[in-house]
Amino acid sequence: MRFRDRDDAALRLAALLEPLDLEHPVVLGIPRGGVVVADRLAEVLGGTMDVVLVRKLGAPGNPEFALGAVTEEGDIVQQPYAERFASPAYLRAEVARQLEVLRERARRYRAVRPKVPLKDRDVVLVDDGVATGSTLEAAHLALQKQGPARVVMAAPVASPEAAGRLGAQGEWVAVLIPADFTAVGAYYESFDQVTDEEVVARLSRWGAREA
Repeated sequence: MRFRDRDDAALRLAALLEPLDLEHPVVLGIPRGGVVVADRLAEVLGGTMDVVLVRKLGAPGNPEFALGAVTEEGDIVQQPYAERFASPAYLRAEVARQLEVLRERARRYRAVRPKVPLKDRDVVLVDDGVATGSTLEAAHLALQKQGPARVVMAAPVASPEAAGRLGAQGEWVAVLIPADFTAVGAYYESFDQVTDEEVVARLSRWGAREA
């Protein structure tokens, strides 16, 4: 099974989330691909959409292989295998580099969509797919400090390892958990790169709607 695109993935994911009786949820997308899924989910679930700013810590020479992740608040999740692939000095430098990216994204995104308060709200935390689970783990850690009533982590597709770890940490929903998981993009017919401009446009629409 493959999704046509991120909109199709969001609709299939919504079918699993609707029975959970979430009350006007805040759907938080992880930029950039997760924002497209979050946008559609928020419409279907009758909620609102925002972003959660988190970046993976990429391995030396292989930035797509996550050794962990960091949030805009500086919360870090480091995978147990991280120091097999990178030195402590590399990891510190990678954290600093990704925090700089997060600061720039916060500047651009929050200019059009002020941060939605999460205290006592139902929250769906979503990405367009989960390989290691690092970014969702870090985002989930950061959200707990904001006092939400409920947090459901969700993704259209996830590796079995990540799904097991996320399921042990809280409520978790996925459409596909392939035993032979390869890469997130393999489960989409169309998996175009999402630009910052598209994220800003989607956030701007929600900001204007609720101004």
